[in-house]
Amino acid sequence: MPDMPADTLKARLASAIRNAILSSTVLDPEPFLGLPLADAYAVQTDVFRALGQPFKGAKLTLKGDFCQSAPLLFVNEETGHAHQPGISLEVELAFVLGKDVVARDGDVTRQDIVDAIGSVRIGVELLRSRYQGGSRGDPALAAADMMSNVGYVLGPPLDRSLLDEGASIGQLSVFIDGQSGFDKPAAHSDGDPLKTMVVLANQDQLSSFSMLKAGQVMTTGTLCGLIPVAEPGRIEVNMGGQRFVLDLS
Repeated sequence: MPDMPADTLKARLASAIRNAILSSTVLDPEPFLGLPLADAYAVQTDVFRALGQPFKGAKLTLKGDFCQSAPLLFVNEETGHAHQPGISLEVELAFVLGKDVVARDGDVTRQDIVDAIGSVRIGVELLRSRYQGGSRGDPALAAADMMSNVGYVLGPPLDRSLLDEGASIGQLSVFIDGQSGFDKPAAHSDGDPLKTMVVLANQDQLSSFSMLKAGQVMTTGTLCGLIPVAEPGRIEVNMGGQRFVLDLS
């Protein structure tokens, strides 16, 4: 842990991440390794609010039995976005909540989550770590950097049968300027894409953002791994009988 007051460290990291986001550059993570997770969430909040974006949704990931979360820097349906050095993408299931997640009886169940989801859509997450060499496996640094989120693009709707337990998502293909970036059956690392949302709903949250509310978009992880996009180009996604084209120019 760096030998400086925690408030100073948090302020320095928040300023550095914000600058790296705005300038499409990277920062040295070494001085910030070992930051407490609660402090990292405070940095996350400061950075997001300084950017002046409305909170429209979050990305979630399981770390053991804890759900780590980060706000999506933007959520929209625009098919044209700027390419950045070091940018990658992940194709995901986007869960758009039609109502607040509320427990019917005791803890929130998987069915409570299903009942709250208004629609399932193709989601394309744009990612770029703001750390030189990445977050070095430090979960706090990852959280402070919005888990590398650049933004989130909503694609076409998918069949609600994908919410069934054990549902097969089917084949997923991703082409970058006509070259195959992924062409395999889609697979979620948790097995059940809703598992993370159930954990989040039932844990004490470190995040200052009120999540699992009507209108928000929740995404729980990649179906294809991380796909680097080295040069500006055209991205084509085919999944669940739907085709989605995105330009990173």
